[in-house]
Amino acid sequence: MNVKEIYENALALSISRTDEEENLDFYAVKLFNILLDEIRIYNDQMRLKKGKKPLEKPLKVESLEGQIDCEEELYAALSYGFAAKLLAAQEDYNLATLYNNQYITLLTVTSPAVEMEVE
Repeated sequence: MNVKEIYENALALSISRTDEEENLDFYAVKLFNILLDEIRIYNDQMRLKKGKKPLEKPLKVESLEGQIDCEEELYAALSYGFAAKLLAAQEDYNLATLYNNQYITLLTVTSPAVEMEVE
């Protein structure tokens, strides 16, 4: 899945108007990279549970067309987290809080409990 697909999911969740999308595009990659930093520990937990090594470098994308190198179980959480960030940027804090809570819930529910060192 690429960033644009998650972005489109987030726009659908945030019920953004089409004329605002161009303004949001400018911030989308930056916001998404913040989100990827937030989910890194969850991604590494999932990788360890599957017998994979944690990623050696932080997740990062350069464009909306960039591929996301994270475990697919996180895609739904990413959509809600991205929607929350987009809504907060548009100062719709009530809906942003609702989606942020769903984001946190999805991260918690989908993440396995594994022992790992935290840096």
